[in-house]
Amino acid sequence: MLDLGDQLAGLHQQEGKILAKTDTGNKNRKIKCGSCEDFHEIGSLTAIQTHWYTSPHGCTGGDYWNEGELQFICPETNVKNRLLFNNHDVPWEERRNCANNPEGQFKRNYKHLFLEVKDSHDETTSGEWVNNLYVDQNRKRFGLVEKRKIV
Repeated sequence: MLDLGDQLAGLHQQEGKILAKTDTGNKNRKIKCGSCEDFHEIGSLTAIQTHWYTSPHGCTGGDYWNEGELQFICPETNVKNRLLFNNHDVPWEERRNCANNPEGQFKRNYKHLFLEVKDSHDETTSGEWVNNLYVDQNRKRFGLVEKRKIV
């Protein structure tokens, strides 16, 4: 009979294998481009993680960068797709809870699967860009929290 430590180690090993299979499947998942209207595999796209700056204020506040939206570059048109999420169905005070935040879930589950992720600390989106709500409109397909019905 295996002791509890050995059982736990076996479970961790199984978990690692399952997560690797999940990542492989998710890397092959496709996003519709708002520029060329084609579908592109996540694992073949270059992502841009934007950041916005909080200026210093008071004695100890501010002077740091915050993570903003995730974008990807269309490999055919070179246009940036801003991956936007309409979370108006969730009250403001509940949006920080990961279970209510589809954008946070998408970043946690998919950002590391892009071919490359570049950080951008430029607060303006330069060049051509389009708003892309495909992931938000297909939350279930990406395993994200689904929209609530507004009563």
